[in-house]
Amino acid sequence: MTTGLYDNLGVLRFSGSDRASCLAYAELFGLRDDDFTLVTLVDDQELLMSELSQAA
Repeated sequence: MTTGLYDNLGVLRFSGSDRASCLAYAELFGLRDDDFTLVTLVDDQELLMSELSQAA
């Protein structure tokens, strides 16, 4: 599952393989905790597999 880092304007600034990679990005660019939001992003392939298993 992919994690996205959004700024306070709702712009996706970074997407990484996990929460830790997003936090590393925030640290690298000096973002404070209240400067961004982390969101779990659904991968299209994962969504397709989920839909297929539910249809069975």
